[in-house]
Amino acid sequence: MRPISTFLITFCLGLLFTASAEAAGFNCAKAASADEKIVCGDTQLSHLDDVFNARYGAARKTAPDEDDVVHSARNFLADRRDCGNDRACILSTYLAILWEISPDKSSFMQGISAKSLTGGKQPGTSDIPTKPGQCAATTILAVHPRVESGDAPVTDEDFGNGTGIDYANDGYQVSYNREQMLIRSKPGDPVTQCLVEIDRDCEPDEDGRLFLVTNGRTKESWILPDAQHKCGG
Repeated sequence: MRPISTFLITFCLGLLFTASAEAAGFNCAKAASADEKIVCGDTQLSHLDDVFNARYGAARKTAPDEDDVVHSARNFLADRRDCGNDRACILSTYLAILWEISPDKSSFMQGISAKSLTGGKQPGTSDIPTKPGQCAATTILAVHPRVESGDAPVTDEDFGNGTGIDYANDGYQVSYNREQMLIRSKPGDPVTQCLVEIDRDCEPDEDGRLFLVTNGRTKESWILPDAQHKCGG
C-alpha cells in the first residue's frame, strides 16, 4: 500500500495536468488551496501554468528519463503549495520549473524581470535572498569565463566554455554556455537579484539555488544557478 503522502501527490498531479475549465492547468472551479486560487485569479500566473502544462507534456515525450521529469513536476507542485498565498513565491516556482524543463531557457521570459517579483519596489536589503520570491539589490563585481585562464588575458573565445558572474554581496551564478547578457554586463552595474528556487533534492548547506537577476543598466534578465553541478557536486 502506498503512503498517503505519495497518493496525495500523485492525485494532485493528476488534477494539475487535467484539461482546464478556465485559465489554468487544473479546474479553477474546484480550486481549493491558496496557491491554486492565486493562479486562477492572476492572468500572468495562469499563462505560465498553461505554458508549463504544454512543456511538461513535451518533456515527458522527449526526455531520456521520463521519471526525472515527473520527479521535477512533483517538486514544483510541492514548492507551489508551500508558497500559500505568496504571489512572488508562486511566480518563482513557475520560473524554476520552466527553466528546468524548457530546451530554450529564455523562451518563457517575455515580460518577466525582477520587477515581476518585487512589484516594482526597490529591495530593502543587499543580502543574498534566502526564500523563493525574495530579492536583493546589489552590484556586479565581475563577469568571467567559467574556466579561469589564470594570469592570461581573457579573450572572447574563453567564454565558449561557459560564463560566470560574481556579485558584490558574495552571490554567484554560472553557466556552461556563452551567456551574452552576462557578457554585456559590466562591473558596477546595479542589479536586482531574486531567489526563485531552493532545490528540494539538496541538503540545506549545499548549493542548489536558482536566481533571477535583472541588470538595471541593460534592463536584461536571466535565470541561472549558483553552482556548476546540482547541489554543488
